[in-house]
Amino acid sequence: MNHLSLTIQSGEHLALLGPTGCGKSSLLSLITRGWEAQQGEIELNNIPLAAWDEASLRQRISVVTQRVHLFSQTLRDNLLLADPAASDAQLNDALHQVGLTHLADHDEGLNAWMGEGGRPLSGGELRRLAIARALLHNGDLWLLDEPTEGLDATTEKQILSLLQQVAHGKTLIMVTHRLNGLSAMDRICVMDQGQIIESGTHDELISKEGRYWRFHQRFAL
Repeated sequence: MNHLSLTIQSGEHLALLGPTGCGKSSLLSLITRGWEAQQGEIELNNIPLAAWDEASLRQRISVVTQRVHLFSQTLRDNLLLADPAASDAQLNDALHQVGLTHLADHDEGLNAWMGEGGRPLSGGELRRLAIARALLHNGDLWLLDEPTEGLDATTEKQILSLLQQVAHGKTLIMVTHRLNGLSAMDRICVMDQGQIIESGTHDELISKEGRYWRFHQRFAL
């Protein structure tokens, strides 16, 4: 990060767009306290992040990371990590919402073994499993790091629509290098070398004909 200052309003849906290595994922790691800030300060609800106890912070945040861990356990166990009190009906509903009903659509159901020695998942399935976990956790702040990576265009559109619906009224920050679905975001921040170089809605940034507009021109070609 390079003298970055960013204020996000409660309930705002924000996209962080930029090339690999520009600092998007690093910012999410700072918010989750995966990394500790060496300078400056991050506040959540006007309370310094360092003042939050870890359990309370984890409860408030639903996270979809780039690297999704599939544990060598049952499908049920892999989902209950997000909400240990969830019923089987809630687990099946989360799978249905992300298009993974087929994982439990056999005799073993939620008892099907995943990971080593069990059913492997494709990259797209892993990504949707992570989103199902986020749905079950249902925090006030959603942090999504490339949530549609590895998905085909149709599934990506469905997942982005789902995320807009389930995070309505919640604060959402989505890191992406893709342009699909950004017109539905309240604000888009274009990052480069640890700085925010453009900020605005889709229409505002297109009208400026700056970096965001050039991304679209390149994509159209």
